[in-house]
Amino acid sequence: MDTIIWRLLDFLAVAEFSQAVLLVFILLVMERNRRANIFFAVFILILSSNFFSLYLMKADMKVVSSIFFLVAVPGISLTGVCIYFYAMFITGLLEGLRVKHILHLGVYLASLGVTVAAMLSIDGNPARAVLKDSVLFRNSIFTVISAGLLCSIGYIVYTLALLKRYYDRIGNYYSDIERMSLNWVRLLSAMSFLVLVFWCVGFWLGHLHVIPRSPAGMTINLIMLIAIIFVTAYRLINQPEIFKYNVEMTHEIEETDSQAGGEKYARQSIDDRMQDEYLEKLKQYMEGEKPYLNENITIKDLSEEIKIPSHHLSIVINNRLGKNFYTFINDYRIKEALSILNDPENSDASILAIAFRAGFNSKSTFNSVFKKITGKTPSEYRSTSGFRSELAS
Repeated sequence: MDTIIWRLLDFLAVAEFSQAVLLVFILLVMERNRRANIFFAVFILILSSNFFSLYLMKADMKVVSSIFFLVAVPGISLTGVCIYFYAMFITGLLEGLRVKHILHLGVYLASLGVTVAAMLSIDGNPARAVLKDSVLFRNSIFTVISAGLLCSIGYIVYTLALLKRYYDRIGNYYSDIERMSLNWVRLLSAMSFLVLVFWCVGFWLGHLHVIPRSPAGMTINLIMLIAIIFVTAYRLINQPEIFKYNVEMTHEIEETDSQAGGEKYARQSIDDRMQDEYLEKLKQYMEGEKPYLNENITIKDLSEEIKIPSHHLSIVINNRLGKNFYTFINDYRIKEALSILNDPENSDASILAIAFRAGFNSKSTFNSVFKKITGKTPSEYRSTSGFRSELAS
């Protein structure tokens, strides 16, 4: 039985590494989100190298296996760092690397030094450690891998918190956040966290001989890694260009915060009376000019149109209405859509046409927002009216 599992493990290691190399190549030639993609390519390459290096050792490819081992083992500490920097770039919080970012390589550089020293102790060939049962080698690699796993787990937890703040930012800036969505990155981070925790616990228990080391456990690890690559490959390749838009949003937020002297100062500089005045002006403008029909409107655009500073406008919408900008605009769009749906003259209009007329730029967003507010999909709502057309869909 073990022989069959080892053969399956070998096949999965080669298949997974081939899959990873293909994805890395695609990421590096893509024009969209290029800087962020580099970090994700490194993330995929390091993870896949861990299992492929074991396959090379079994195949007795001494030189190549040693190179991959030297990349993979200390590189474990970079997996979380790569996810962190990918998120920083894709969200526009970081536009370029600085000298200070070398600090993030601290654990990796220390791990690399220990790994090199450990390899020199067994003549540079990791496969010899198994034959010689080198205690020094095993303890050194145990320390390196443990530190790397803990480091990466910490970075991924921080990345999840960073992505939560990102969603708060885009909800207060954009009226359409579908194309800016990074839900799949949150899913990837959560999956990576679970995988690394699973590896960490399994590695420790195996090292302490609490559970036997078996190819079955490694096979499960490989299948989990293949699942991560498969799940994220499609989303990565089809991720629209959002880096430059997020950079613009970041610059705008930083500029308005600077002009306002910070959020705390902004809140102090706008009293209740001024908030009421701004709110009345905002409602009149929304009802009269219907700016929400512009599918790409941002809080900056509305601020310029209504002549209210964007940081003040955000405070009014959040404090007085208890909503973020995204919800505020889409509430008006749904009211517009209901008005269209309730008009018998529009009984032949398609749901997609109504979505566009109400200011939405996709049917899926329209359906989800409509159901969230009304409890029904547009089609379900229309079916309850007395003038439903057979042509409408």
